[in-house]
Amino acid sequence: MANVSQAAITRLNAVGVLLVVLGIAAILTPVVAGSAVVTVIGVILFAAGIVPIIRALKSRDKLEKALSYTLGIITAFAGVAVIGHPLFGLAFLTLLLMVYFVVEGIWKMVVSFRYRPATGWIWLLLSGAGSLVLGFLLWSQWPMSGMWAVGVLVGANLLGTGLSLVALASTLKKVNG
Repeated sequence: MANVSQAAITRLNAVGVLLVVLGIAAILTPVVAGSAVVTVIGVILFAAGIVPIIRALKSRDKLEKALSYTLGIITAFAGVAVIGHPLFGLAFLTLLLMVYFVVEGIWKMVVSFRYRPATGWIWLLLSGAGSLVLGFLLWSQWPMSGMWAVGVLVGANLLGTGLSLVALASTLKKVNG
C-alpha cells in the first residue's frame, strides 16, 4: 500500500465530513436538494442547446442548419422550462427514476437465477426485489414522490460517499501510523 501524506488524509477526511453534512442536509430538506439538482440539470440542458445553435450559425448545409437549430432550440427550451419550473422537473426526474428502478429490479432478478447454483445468488435476487419495491413505492406516490425522492436519493448518496471517505481516511491514518 502506498504511503499517503498526512495532508492528503486530512483533506480526504474533511471532504468526507463535508459530504456527510451535505447528505444529511439533503435528506432533511429533500425539496431544496431536489430543486438544486433539477436546476443544475436545467443549466446543463440550456448550455447543451446553445452548442447546436452555434453549430447551425456556422453551417452552410441547409439540412444540417435546420436540424441543428431545431435540436438546439428544443434542448435550450427544455433547460429553461426545467429552471423555470423545478417542481415539474422533479416530477419528471422521479418518473425516470421509477422506470429505472423497475427495469433494474427486473434485470437483477432475472440475472440472479442464472447464478443460482453459486453461493450468494440470493443477494442479487433480493437487491432486484428491493429495486422493484422502490420503483413501485415511487409510482404509488407519484407525482408527489417527486417532492422527496430526488433529494433523499442524492442525500443518501452523499451521506454514503462521505462516510466511506471518512472511513478510508481513518484506515489510512492507522496504516501510516
